[in-house]
Amino acid sequence: MVSGKLRMDSAVLVMATVVALCACKAASQKPLQLNEEDDGRTVQLNSGGGLHVTLEGNPTTGFLWEVASSEPSVLRAVGESEFTANSTAMGSPGKVTLRFEAVKRGEVLLRLVYHRPFEKESPPARTFEVKVQVR
Repeated sequence: MVSGKLRMDSAVLVMATVVALCACKAASQKPLQLNEEDDGRTVQLNSGGGLHVTLEGNPTTGFLWEVASSEPSVLRAVGESEFTANSTAMGSPGKVTLRFEAVKRGEVLLRLVYHRPFEKESPPARTFEVKVQVR
């Protein structure tokens, strides 16, 4: 009976180790980093993978980068966008990073617009698009 219990304990330990290693691998995968140069590209992500899009911006002017089209069941936004100024000067432009997570297999056109949300009739000042294929 002790031998059977040892085998069961060993099997549980092996399974726990495998699960832990898989979780560590998924957590250690670096997100795919995109910027202005990637506009128009097609990119691939594994399900559960991250995507960070970093673009020039200046929220002090009223302009914001926002998601204009996507499919949240395939690729969902994670958290709020993050702004990092180029300098400490008041009103300095900088980089805006938007984060996404691949949820499930599929293909989506991620379209971001740089606009003043309160100017409803004005076209966006800039756009950014990538086709994202989630495997």
